[in-house]
Amino acid sequence: MNTFSLKAYAASAISFLTLHQETDSQVVYVDIDPDIILNEGGQTAELDLDQNGTVDFWFHNNSFTFYSGSDLSYRTMQNILVGPETGENYIAGRPDQYGTGYGGVYTRYYPYALEISTKIDANLNFDNYELQILALMSIRTDEGDYIANDGFWFIQLGDITLDHYLGIKFNSGEIDNSYGWIRCDVKDEGRTLIIKDYAYETTPDYPIIAGDTLHYVEIIDSLSASPIQIYSFNETLYINLKDSAMTKITITNLAGQNILSIETTEISNTIDLTKVAHGIYIVTAEFKGAFYSAKIIIQ
Repeated sequence: MNTFSLKAYAASAISFLTLHQETDSQVVYVDIDPDIILNEGGQTAELDLDQNGTVDFWFHNNSFTFYSGSDLSYRTMQNILVGPETGENYIAGRPDQYGTGYGGVYTRYYPYALEISTKIDANLNFDNYELQILALMSIRTDEGDYIANDGFWFIQLGDITLDHYLGIKFNSGEIDNSYGWIRCDVKDEGRTLIIKDYAYETTPDYPIIAGDTLHYVEIIDSLSASPIQIYSFNETLYINLKDSAMTKITITNLAGQNILSIETTEISNTIDLTKVAHGIYIVTAEFKGAFYSAKIIIQ
């Protein structure tokens, strides 16, 4: 395709995306001020995301000491737990199965510690098990040595996880399958949980970007499978390709003026837009002879 056809498609995409804005779609954002801090065993927090009087998710700092007959020692168990309050709510994560030593199997559920800008949608695995483990630590109290530390939020001894995101899906009674995120810290070797803020999409089954407070827009060619993802967060543009084919990318403003043009064969691309004025733009990609456009907001 020549440059003229790419510009022409970008111009038509501006009209399409402007005329087809979802005026009733929005992201609800809530800053938890002050932050919720659970730093002692037995502390619990509940979140009513949509403020309708029903608890959607709960958090628990679980710390206790017990005597182990297997090695005749006292142990301290430290868990940071999270769970959906109802069977209609879910948390993105991965279940792992463990043997009991007696021929049986049990399952633990570990929520993902999502990075900022992660797309939260049906492509993630979601579980609604009531006791999910953010961080787990077990210590022999009398000897002070660690038996286990586990969880995506607490992987190695001494590690801390700051400003990561729980991916969630919940039903509020008015919205079915609303995707959202909750930003948290896990630190002090898994002893402290800090819950900072959260957001959710009001459109059912519609994706949200971890950390974003704006409605996500992605328009793709409906005649083919989606080989390309285009989205932005703050002042960075993300473009992910199915494979490393040559792709031409243009960014235009709503007046049709070309702001930036690049060519890439990289599968994962990030473009710094810090020098571009804040506002609404159209990103158009020519990939294997087809065009894909998305509206982005630089803020």
